[in-house]
Amino acid sequence: MLSVRCDNTSNKNVMVDKLAMLVPKFAGEVSHTRCFLHTMNLVAKSLIREFDVSKKDAEHAWDQNDAE
Repeated sequence: MLSVRCDNTSNKNVMVDKLAMLVPKFAGEVSHTRCFLHTMNLVAKSLIREFDVSKKDAEHAWDQNDAE
């Protein structure tokens, strides 16, 4: 087995460790290829979260704007 590609969850790390014990020619963590799209999705979500405004804050901003 050359490589395993999977998402970045911790249970996949355990799976890779167990495979390394069970399959003699499997290199373990070195052969764990993390899913690039999953990583990009996590990055995008964290960036978008920086611009999130709570509903209460948004309504307050609209109310202030209407008052002016």
